[in-house]
Amino acid sequence: MENKKIFVISDVHGFYTEMKSALEKSGFDKNNPDHLLVCCGDYFDRGCENMEVLKYFEKLNHTVLLRGNHEDLLLKLLITGQIHSHNYVNGTMQTLLEFFGRYSINPVDDTIDFSGKTSTVNRVIEFIEDTRNYYETDKYVFVHGWIPAGCTKSEDLIIASDSDWEKARWVKWTEKYTGQPPLEDKILICGHVPTFTANKYDSTRELNCSDIFTGNGLIAIDAGTYDSRRVNVLTLYD
Repeated sequence: MENKKIFVISDVHGFYTEMKSALEKSGFDKNNPDHLLVCCGDYFDRGCENMEVLKYFEKLNHTVLLRGNHEDLLLKLLITGQIHSHNYVNGTMQTLLEFFGRYSINPVDDTIDFSGKTSTVNRVIEFIEDTRNYYETDKYVFVHGWIPAGCTKSEDLIIASDSDWEKARWVKWTEKYTGQPPLEDKILICGHVPTFTANKYDSTRELNCSDIFTGNGLIAIDAGTYDSRRVNVLTLYD
């Protein structure tokens, strides 16, 4: 990790063009072995370039890909073949239509016909199953939503179960952050909830600002891309 420059993004939600543009502006070079890209989850849903996002990350070598709550939703859907109402609300249907086509969805019983699409199903499942719950460096801990309940130090994270992490991916940092460091020994970096309301922690910050929020022991980077049409890129060394 020494001398590596870390580029951090989150909650791309199928907006490939915006993600690619933001990374290029930040100076990220996918061919530079000293550049590491960390994505804090939610690669798909809501945007209309989900396949391009998938292809992009599949081709990268110097990456750390974390799992978001939308990956949990998509994985369960692919395994069960059963669509639920929340799949419409959370935008998962846009991803399904893009990956498998309109005729793969049966509106009568809300099921999916994966006939002839097995390779794509396996491809997406493999991508999701290869993602991590969290990533840790000397100074930082990267997560999607929040840390599991009861974790106060980075050493606590390794003993948290996958179930604990799945619950933590749904937790909103805006409901947990008190202005005090979430972890005693490292800075927490998260996505999941846009930084639009971060002015309640910083009175100098404009309302509805989607810039990166830096607090006491916390950095929140979700730009609310599906509304703002922008992707934040946090750059740092560790």
